[in-house]
Parts: sequence; structure tokens; C-alpha cells
Amino acid sequence: MKHPKLNALALGTALALACTGHALAESQYGFSSAGTGTVTATAKVNLSVVIPKLILLKVGSSNALQDTVSWNAALTIPPTPGTTPTATANNVQVPWDGTVPTVAVTPTGNVLAVSAWTNAGTANINCAVGAWSPAAGGPPNANFTVVAAGATPVPHPGANLGACASTTLTPNTLLSGTWTYALTGTATAWSAGTYTGSVTYTATGV
Repeated sequence: MKHPKLNALALGTALALACTGHALAESQYGFSSAGTGTVTATAKVNLSVVIPKLILLKVGSSNALQDTVSWNAALTIPPTPGTTPTATANNVQVPWDGTVPTVAVTPTGNVLAVSAWTNAGTANINCAVGAWSPAAGGPPNANFTVVAAGATPVPHPGANLGACASTTLTPNTLLSGTWTYALTGTATAWSAGTYTGSVTYTATGV
């Protein structure tokens, strides 16, 4: 009969080896009773590598700072060279010729540095534009075009913000460049006011 104390000792030793991370190696032997010929012994070691999955996306500034791309319009009253009001005023005389004013739209902060990286097998980026405030009267999403530039730029998910679509990201490659936002369309067709909105970009690795 096996001694219970010996069994407990063997079990404790096995548990100790498991807890300290030591693997129990395979062992074999080769033997020739005549002492001649070739003998062999082999031992197999299993290998395991675990690589965590990571995806990174930066549009503009880092951390929690959100960039604002803005456009300011200046109205010029014809005829040429025209009158461009800049200060609040009422009842000001002007030599208007009766034609539609011209509008010059100037962007601020419209070129953003963009980077992305992932080791996921497949990855994509998409965008979604939230509700505008006020909801009507301003330029439609399709009037906001975005052009990606750089040696290996992050592709923008759509030629404009009205055409957001899932776009492939190349895995295991640092994508870095710029996105340049432009406002197109006829500004004289938009109602006066300040319009605010946001676009959310989502990079996904599968």
C-alpha cells in the first residue's frame, strides 16, 4: 500500500511546479543491451506566442482634445470692388447695383494630421455625421469634401461627409498623413446663422 504521506508529498510537489510556471518536460531514452549500434532519445517542446490585438487612430490632436474645423463667410455687396461689411451697423448707405452679393468662405484649421495603426488581420475605418444645430438652412454634408495626402495616408472613408463608407485600413503598416477639409457649394443659398455639428470616425479591427 502506498503511504498517504508520500502521495500527499508528490501531489504537493506537482502543484508547486505548476504554480511556479515550470513545465513538465517530455523525456525518452534509447538503449542497446549489446552496447552497439545507434541509440536515440527525443524530447518535444511545444511553443506558444500570444500577440495582443491593438488598433490606434488619431485625427488631429492627441488625447481628449477635439479639433474644430471652421469656415467664416464674408459677403461683398456689388458692384466691384464692392463693399464688405465687417462691423455691426444699420441704415448704412451703399452703392449696391441690385445683383446678388458674392461670398468668400475662409477655412480655419482645415488640415488635420491623421495616423492609424493596427495588427488586426483585417481593419476598416468609417465615419458618421451627427445632427446639425440648427438642423436646416446650412450646407449639406455632401458639401464637405475631404482629401487624404501623404506617402502612406489614412484613407478618408468617403470623398465627402455625405458619402461615409467603410474603407479598408492596411494592417501592420503605419498610416500617416493629412486630411484637408473643404467647403463647396453656393454659400448665398444658405440661411444666415452659426451651424455646428460633428463627425465621428471609427476604426475597427477584426
